[in-house]
Amino acid sequence: MMVSLGAALLTTAGCSKDSLLAVEDPDVATPESLADPAVLPTLRASVISDLQVAMGAGGEDGVITLGGLLADEFIWAETFPTRFEMDVRSTNPINGTLDGIYRSLQRARATAERVERTFARVQPTNPLRAEVQALAGFTYVMLAEMYCNGIPLSTFDVDAGTPELGEPLSNQVLYTRAVAKFDSALALIGTPATPTAEQTRILNLTRIGRGRALLNLGRFADAATAVALVPTGYRYNLFHSENSGRQNNGVFLPTQNFPRFSVGDREGINGLPFFTDGATDPRVFSPRGTGVAFFPRVGADNITLMNVQTKYMNRSATVVLADGVEARLIEAENQQRTGGDYVATLNTLRAALPTLITNAALPAAFNPPAIAALPPLARGANTAAEVDQVFKERAYWMFLTGHRLGDLRRLVRQYGRNAEAVFPTGVFHKGGTYGVDVNYPVPFIETNNSKFVACIDRNA
Repeated sequence: MMVSLGAALLTTAGCSKDSLLAVEDPDVATPESLADPAVLPTLRASVISDLQVAMGAGGEDGVITLGGLLADEFIWAETFPTRFEMDVRSTNPINGTLDGIYRSLQRARATAERVERTFARVQPTNPLRAEVQALAGFTYVMLAEMYCNGIPLSTFDVDAGTPELGEPLSNQVLYTRAVAKFDSALALIGTPATPTAEQTRILNLTRIGRGRALLNLGRFADAATAVALVPTGYRYNLFHSENSGRQNNGVFLPTQNFPRFSVGDREGINGLPFFTDGATDPRVFSPRGTGVAFFPRVGADNITLMNVQTKYMNRSATVVLADGVEARLIEAENQQRTGGDYVATLNTLRAALPTLITNAALPAAFNPPAIAALPPLARGANTAAEVDQVFKERAYWMFLTGHRLGDLRRLVRQYGRNAEAVFPTGVFHKGGTYGVDVNYPVPFIETNNSKFVACIDRNA
């Protein structure tokens, strides 16, 4: 007993009090641990995850829901005043909901750029570096499609531990920088004689992103060329999951789980008839809710009838970021502008609907339209009608994927249409009248950046 006690005393006496407090925490990732090539796939996953949150995941408002709210895909069916401002086209920069999506998009951009630099330093020839660079390009496109002219892009110098504040940039500059990101991603893959499946997947993602950015720049022929090699059946999915709140699909949650957004139907005179056409077009099928579980009859305001989107039927529903259908739609728009047979391109897609639609199979009780080829379109009677056809097909094929707001802005900016003939206007469905917003303002929180005061302008 005495020997044991003595040994214990000697052991205690030999300990350092400082070492008792130096506890290793294996859950904290140090900068050194992130320089290991084995960590790169995890970093790539973080880029995808942050982009998912920005588009809409984990109960967060995202590009898909809030872009659709300012456009004509969704109408406000609840009571939060911040989202009322968005739907009525009169968003105040101090709007808290606006702040959240702005932070998410800027975070997704910053994560992608930081991870790309890590790839460049640790394993520069890894093809996943090109994928990360392409995803960074998509964040630039989404920022420019959602927000006014005058978006700062700040960074953080990890080595110095200080922020590097960004100057306000026009949408044109953001789209141009997005093209540079996509060009960089293409250069990182190069031109292999026989590309691997992974290289091909990343190349097609990059081509579509590049085409989308060029389309926003008004470089229609270049956009069509950029996507020419993308197969129509290609699809780059963002996968959601039931596993955790962050992984949940962020469109299912506020439409079926807690009803905030009802699908529009000729919203504000100019909106497309999503609900009406959905009776025969499975791309936009949005039946009136009946009040059973996950099929609400009215919104959270207990007034607005719910036209329930069925594109995303559960928390694990997949979101398409880019696909071959978008590539063909970009080509069709260029064909329309140059007098080509754009209708043939649109009708080829319509005929192939059963193989291209991504919506989940629905219960018969929903009375969904048949998943079958859609009837062919006849060429529009005049130029304006042709443009209407192209943009309606874009709206229906890419319904609730974060494209519609950018398209409405392009109709104003590139096609010379009056905003009040494009965006919802007139009497608001809950009283009052619509405002004049065609984009969202950069939120007030950005004024912490000493180089930012306000949007340069609110033009489309």
